[in-house]
Amino acid sequence: MSRLVSILRRWLEPLGAGLPAVYLVGGAVRDHLLGRESKDIDLMCSDPQALAHALGSAHDAALVPFLNKPDTPCLRVVNRADTEDFLDLVPIYGSGVEDDLSRRDFTINAMAIAVGGGGVLGELIDPLDGRRDLRDRRIRAAGPDAMTSDPLRVIRAVRFSADLGFEIEAATLQLMASAADRVSAVAAERIARELFLTLKQPDSAPLVRLLDRMGVLQAIFPEITPMRGCSQNEHHHLNVWDHSLEALEKLEGLLASLTDQFEPVAGRLHSNLEQENHLPVLKLATLFHDAGKPESRSLAPESGRVTFYGHDAAGSRIAESIAARLKFSVRDQEVFMRLVGNHMHTIGLSGTDVRPGTILRWFRRLGEDMVLLILLGMADVMATRGPASHEVERERQLRWCRETIRLYYTEIKDRLERKPLIGGRDLMAIGIPPGPGMGAIIEAVRAAQDDGTVQNRDEAIALAAELARKHE
Repeated sequence: MSRLVSILRRWLEPLGAGLPAVYLVGGAVRDHLLGRESKDIDLMCSDPQALAHALGSAHDAALVPFLNKPDTPCLRVVNRADTEDFLDLVPIYGSGVEDDLSRRDFTINAMAIAVGGGGVLGELIDPLDGRRDLRDRRIRAAGPDAMTSDPLRVIRAVRFSADLGFEIEAATLQLMASAADRVSAVAAERIARELFLTLKQPDSAPLVRLLDRMGVLQAIFPEITPMRGCSQNEHHHLNVWDHSLEALEKLEGLLASLTDQFEPVAGRLHSNLEQENHLPVLKLATLFHDAGKPESRSLAPESGRVTFYGHDAAGSRIAESIAARLKFSVRDQEVFMRLVGNHMHTIGLSGTDVRPGTILRWFRRLGEDMVLLILLGMADVMATRGPASHEVERERQLRWCRETIRLYYTEIKDRLERKPLIGGRDLMAIGIPPGPGMGAIIEAVRAAQDDGTVQNRDEAIALAAELARKHE
């Protein structure tokens, strides 16, 4: 018995003769025919609300209205003991099952299978010949209106082609191009979700270039227009936007070689990238790390040299605007703005005269996000290959980046997580009153603890007393 049939049997069998006509539909059918496991199991029926309540009663399951599905609203029935165990129930649209399937996005997602009470799968319902497209490894629109009825499908087609290793047929590419400028009208949350899923693909740079050529990115991110037209100084060989696209390619090449580049800490680095939306936000920040350059571009009066002073701060404001427009979560917005707004610091911190304590303070300020910032810095350095950019210097910076990431996971992280040697009560005990001055002293003592200047509580209190005297 397959895992899919086992799940369906467990959920549906308790309903017995009360089970209505139910159809497995969409991606679950596609994955079943491909021999892939599917996390999302969609069941289609005439009255999903009634079926949801019946299943909820039979299993003491939670019912969740789920309005963010890419194609249609649905009800999710969730196992209270395991929130990863759920069924999604959707209505039948149109005049029947085949009419519903004809309204879907792609033929490979426009198939259904009748499901019996014991989870037994019946005959395949395939009005658009999706099984043939699966066999031929082809992405084909379900109909001529597939893209205009939901323009987000333009991005989904690109993602599916990468995820499945399928080719998008020529006619579907034309439909996608014709609907590209309509994508921006889609709900912001849906756009962000689909972009993140696309950027989670290990080789997303070609997908981004395809979406760029179609005009999809331009519709979503008008900030690209000034980037595309902004030439750079002698350190660069490309304009701002093309440099950003190359930086994304360099980043993905770097991520593909984590084991070679970052042993013995590659596993911990990989875990960082798998947290929340770290990976897609890092890639998006790489695309927009220089978004502030167009408005910061100027010519030095004496030399006529092109400069971009303050472009990191300008970029942070643009990143904030993008995150607000696409309704990022608070955490995703924080990481996005941190990476764009601080991306120049990697080069600065790699200087030979930078004190270890300075690097420690940056790690204390950003935590593991600092690792993401360094990865962005590495991609930026690798994509900066103008006549004034020298290979020896680039390699020195990259070597510093690799060594610093290793050092963070082997030493710095543990050091920063140590309990502070003293706190506010200790300072009050030696006569230092609460207030901003106390906070500054605690911070200075903590920095000394981080870099090893103070080793124990007595040394920390002595330093605090000395700082208080100087403050007076």
